[in-house]
Amino acid sequence: MTSTQKIVPLDKNHHATTKINNTNVFSHINDEHMLPVVVHEFAVAGAEFPIVFIKNNDTYQPVAMLGLAAKQNLFLQDNKWQALYVPRAVRHYPLLLVRDQADNERLLIGLDESSERVGSDEGFELFNADGSESEFLTQRKQQMAEYVDMGQRTRTFVERLVSLELIHEQVLTLNVNNEDRRINGIFLVDEKKLNELSDDVFLELRKNGYLAAIYAQLMSLQHTQKLVKRIAEAG
Repeated sequence: MTSTQKIVPLDKNHHATTKINNTNVFSHINDEHMLPVVVHEFAVAGAEFPIVFIKNNDTYQPVAMLGLAAKQNLFLQDNKWQALYVPRAVRHYPLLLVRDQADNERLLIGLDESSERVGSDEGFELFNADGSESEFLTQRKQQMAEYVDMGQRTRTFVERLVSLELIHEQVLTLNVNNEDRRINGIFLVDEKKLNELSDDVFLELRKNGYLAAIYAQLMSLQHTQKLVKRIAEAG
């Protein structure tokens, strides 16, 4: 959350005439070089972006790499998304999930009122004239609730990898414009340890659907060269 954002809980009275338009849909991630992804996205997101893990407090967060340096988004040009897949984490903005100040365990739908996509002139209505939720808002809330469930599944997945000591730190060294660049703070699945797992554990990972995600993450690393190429093409 940046200092320019104004995120408030969604309220049917305060936001009775509020609409969300499609102006500069991706401007809020213009400076993002990584986006969170859930385990359900590894196959589709991994087909276009490198997927790695970063340290997040006492655990690890899987992310899609959009650049090789802070504030470098190589998949956004003139506010046009340069990939087929849009990660779920950014699909619902300027709607967001926020903690209820009265109950920290409870999540509420919030709205970034500072967004250029928020107004009352044109766009998708959030509430109907009678105060009921619009079809647009109902669909978004359902999708956001699904994302919360996916987030929990992802945390369980990461916890299992950690318990098996399958996540290790890796410094990526890439040649960018004839200059070696070291990317630190990156964690990957340890393929050597993965191959040393017992048959029982390997089978457990497969039955839980984790094995496909692991291999999708490993395969996605080939796209680091795509980032290097995009930097070169940008001059």
